Amino acid sequence: MKPAFPGVAAHGFTVRALAIGTVLSVFLNIACPYVVLVMRVAGLTSDYITAGAMMLLFVLVLLVNPVLKLLFGRHALSTTELLLIYIMMVVASAIPTWGLVTNLFHILTRPFYYATPENAWTEIIVPHIPSWIAPRDPQVAYHFYNGLPRGESLPWQAWVLPLAWWVALMVTVYFVMICLMVLVRRQWIVHERLTFPLTHPPMELLKGNDRDVVPALFRTWKFWAPFLIVFFIVSNNAIRFRYHEFPEIKLIDWFPFFRNSIRICFFWNFAIIGVTYFINLDVAASIWLFSLLAKIQTGVFNTLGVTVGGRHEWLTGSSPATAHQAFGALTVLSAAVLWRARHHLRQVFRKAFRNAPDVDDSDEIMSYRTAVFGIIFGVIFICGWYNAAGLPWGPGLIFLGVAYLIFFGITRVIAVGGIGFTSAPMLPQVFMVYGIGPEFLGPKGIVQMAFQFSWAAEYRTSVMTSSISGMKLAQDAKGRPRIVFLAMMLAMIAGMAGAIWITMHLNYTRGGANMRQFGVPSLAYAFSEHHLKNPVETQWIWERWQFTGIGAVVMSLLIFARHHLAWWPVHYVGFVIGDCWVTGVAWWSVFLGWLAKLIIMRSGGAVAYRRYMPIFLGMLFGQLMCGGVWMIVDVIAGNIDDFVYIGVP
Repeated sequence: MKPAFPGVAAHGFTVRALAIGTVLSVFLNIACPYVVLVMRVAGLTSDYITAGAMMLLFVLVLLVNPVLKLLFGRHALSTTELLLIYIMMVVASAIPTWGLVTNLFHILTRPFYYATPENAWTEIIVPHIPSWIAPRDPQVAYHFYNGLPRGESLPWQAWVLPLAWWVALMVTVYFVMICLMVLVRRQWIVHERLTFPLTHPPMELLKGNDRDVVPALFRTWKFWAPFLIVFFIVSNNAIRFRYHEFPEIKLIDWFPFFRNSIRICFFWNFAIIGVTYFINLDVAASIWLFSLLAKIQTGVFNTLGVTVGGRHEWLTGSSPATAHQAFGALTVLSAAVLWRARHHLRQVFRKAFRNAPDVDDSDEIMSYRTAVFGIIFGVIFICGWYNAAGLPWGPGLIFLGVAYLIFFGITRVIAVGGIGFTSAPMLPQVFMVYGIGPEFLGPKGIVQMAFQFSWAAEYRTSVMTSSISGMKLAQDAKGRPRIVFLAMMLAMIAGMAGAIWITMHLNYTRGGANMRQFGVPSLAYAFSEHHLKNPVETQWIWERWQFTGIGAVVMSLLIFARHHLAWWPVHYVGFVIGDCWVTGVAWWSVFLGWLAKLIIMRSGGAVAYRRYMPIFLGMLFGQLMCGGVWMIVDVIAGNIDDFVYIGVP
């Protein structure tokens, strides 16, 4: 008789985990561009929840590893190994589409294909593009959008130099992000004990993995009942795609308010509801509350005719006023976070510059000295790259600082708030034009602002956020921390290589114009074209700074109230992201998750919270796995436009 399963051996961060993580990182970076560009459906890597990584972890824990346990017993994948694999997938998820690569290729080719006498790009944009940044041969861009003639191979020779420089730039940008997170990791995770809600679902998924063949979560009806119900509800679009007479279950709708000047979205997304269950009640309340307040402010301003000079740029808040308010709030939040960490940062710099023996950094993924000097030399390289491309040292340093400031603030919000679907209230490009003035950039600098839309635009995903979440998971796994840095770099570089290859292959074989068109590249050049042709008045700059100041003052008061008034009921992080367009879509589901948790906590406290947690995990994974299953079905069937919601559309 075969003996009972003895449990998984205590494997640490192993070579096989690195290998599996690398393979799956490449898979995600190939699969996501395919389903987005060819199938024109939801992205697997487009948000902070990293849906593709969650799905693959679900499959590994529920299907693959139980088979390995039955076949190999103690030599199956341990929890520590699975966490390392998941960390690698999360980091790799920030790269393939919205994060960088697909945006980048379309931005590099667009001015050479879409230039017309009407937009005058040939005169105002193309002359400011160095040959080492983008292939200047019009045929390279033409075939990118229309496909290569039969028999011709991909024009790698034209792309080698530009891609080499862009890969060098972006690996450095991401490396600096990781270094910045190393500086604050201990402060956030050990001293402040931030909750990192997005790390809770994978940890709950893995509970009992080393002890049981199938973890306990998968052996309860509290998980499978909501999983199956949500799976059926979310499948409605896919079923109606095949059978049009099937009754519709409408999950999203928009309602106009304030004389049709704004629209408020009501979106039933069970993944967002599930994630919200792991967010503190006051934080979740602040997210939906400040989202509504921002909409009301915009509606009142529209009704009364209150305007701010200059045009309203896409991918910012619902109006220039609220966008700049939120940016002021984000700046104060980041400053407050750094001030609170001042004692820890002093120790970090003592270790980096003086090698202070009383400061221990052995539990970090890299030494403090490596992190600090990595930031210094990384920033010098990035700004030097910008200077060679036409963005002078001063503007380049300010742009990079603002971009990192926004990433840092959003990362702090995710660490505290845990909402898997959000973005930034402001773009660094918009700040450079309306916060300082386009003259400071010059024509070459304004064109460079378009190129930087490739990685600093939607802010729906970030290596900075992924890396600090990975550090939190690595601490819980208790593996060797320095291997985590190697794993992150492997995932990043291998994933980027996979995304570059599939993006080139798809566009040159199918024609980019025949597939889904991304909005960011068109917005990038609309931004540069507009500001090359139209001056920005000084009065507009001061008007926007006034709203930035208002946001900073309000945020300061909210932080003071939070930390000094015991009765104050609402957290302040919602003020930073409440007006982001993604939050504007997700707010209703956040409200529903908050309301459900409020009722549970009021009725049964912490005991009830643990008792009903599987229900919300079932909702979360029911939504994600439904999208994944229908994607596989559609790949096999060759369907396109069969949209099944995973996250925010």
